[in-house]
Amino acid sequence: MRIAIASKTALLLTMVSVVTAAHRAETGLQASGRLTDPQFVSEGARLFATSCGNAYCHGTGAMGGGGPRLRDRGLESSFVFKAVSNGIPGTSMPSFKTELSEEQIWKLVAFIASSVKSGASVPGSSPSPIVSSPTAPVKPADTAVATTLAGSAQAGKAIFFDSSRPKSCQACHSFNGEGTSIGPDLTSTAGRTPRDLFLSITLVPEIKDPKYATISISLRSGEKVVGVKKEEDEESFRVYDTTELPAVLRTVQKADAAKVEYSNQSAMPKDYASTYTLKQLLDLVTFLKSSESKSSVTLKDLLD
Repeated sequence: MRIAIASKTALLLTMVSVVTAAHRAETGLQASGRLTDPQFVSEGARLFATSCGNAYCHGTGAMGGGGPRLRDRGLESSFVFKAVSNGIPGTSMPSFKTELSEEQIWKLVAFIASSVKSGASVPGSSPSPIVSSPTAPVKPADTAVATTLAGSAQAGKAIFFDSSRPKSCQACHSFNGEGTSIGPDLTSTAGRTPRDLFLSITLVPEIKDPKYATISISLRSGEKVVGVKKEEDEESFRVYDTTELPAVLRTVQKADAAKVEYSNQSAMPKDYASTYTLKQLLDLVTFLKSSESKSSVTLKDLLD
């Protein structure tokens, strides 16, 4: 119990320190006027256009797409900095701290904090419309992209069965009799909507079938085995260890186990939203739908 409390306290202190550091950096930038500097904002607009400004994410000019509108919402700069840096758990918002420098993230923050009415918008685009009400419904801004960016079943199949990628789908799943049976057979997923399939890849859902529940075995040696149980007898567990992929089938003697826990949290990697491009994700969804429909999945299908 004391260890758990100490861990939670340490986590809380870490979060506080991150927010405090962000606030101090924000205060420094505000004092220097950089968060409102037109050049700083303009550079942030360019970064936003390439990283976040598509129809699936936050739309052209941060006016909303599959993700929410960001500008003219009164968001605190320190909150935006933290969200962009660390991502938002439970959503498709990834972390950018390994892709962008701290200054680049602050440029994004400066653009998001800029008012639509001030005319600050994505370079090369028409000025963003003035929003009369913060509750006004927002539609995906880039309709052309939403209808032209489409998946390819052939490309999706290549991604699914790409054995050169440790985290490729076939390492844990099968489709039409090909692949591995560690996780569920995905052949029957064709009946699900494109949006549902897309979210199940980018936002890992909880396990519904106990057969695929995550097992965590703490050994007396201090080692921990985490994965999916294949079988169990009176003396041992046989577990697909997913600590690193591709998974390895291990036999763990019950006499060596100090603690055994089960969780409905999937052992599936949680970084596919940042590992694959949007086009590759559309390719995967199109492939998974291919046994039911021969048409390509587009961004519009995900937003409908």
